Amino acid sequence: MPNKTDEANLDVLIEIRNWIRAAAYGSVKASLETALPDAKSRMAYQMLDGGVSMEQVRKACKMSPNALLALANRCCSMGLLGINTEKKRMRLFDLRDFGLFEAGHTSSSGEEP
Repeated sequence: MPNKTDEANLDVLIEIRNWIRAAAYGSVKASLETALPDAKSRMAYQMLDGGVSMEQVRKACKMSPNALLALANRCCSMGLLGINTEKKRMRLFDLRDFGLFEAGHTSSSGEEP
């Protein structure tokens, strides 16, 4: 059971996270726009949610293996993509939060966002 000090520390960390998130919004959006200049690259990035394979993303987005790998490597080096415990690439941001994913695109599960 957490003690009061742990709860107070958690509250402070959450507050810091919220301020950092707000302060970084513009620069993160600019980085996403730079790394993902078109609808195809944005759809591929959005699908990289840690639950699908690169092959599934490649087929759904009609991208060459080299183009998708280059996109994933660029996003990793820019700090926009990580790798989960299952060694799958995983986006760190949801493009919908930045107004960069248009309605009508489907998610990795085939459902509209």
